[in-house]
Amino acid sequence: MLVHSESCADVANLRASGAALIPMVTPAIARAYRNARMHSCYHFTLQARGVVEAMQYPPHAFEESTVVYEDATMPLCRVCMGTHGALDRLILPPGVR
Repeated sequence: MLVHSESCADVANLRASGAALIPMVTPAIARAYRNARMHSCYHFTLQARGVVEAMQYPPHAFEESTVVYEDATMPLCRVCMGTHGALDRLILPPGVR
């Protein structure tokens, strides 16, 4: 998920294109989408409300990024900024995921 401010120009463009957006109060966003990323227009401590955009990434392998948090055991993925979890370390047959 990507969180925008309500006044973000991208939100207006996304609405015009028919994208599904979810307006919410910031505490609800923090509880419901703990791993959401903040767009450059939004910050959890500065805005009382935000607009949640569901991001869709094509299937991809984990690509190590330069983003590594101090207490993290591994860096985030360069493509989706996720961790991919333990499944990516397993060798699974095609189509299992």
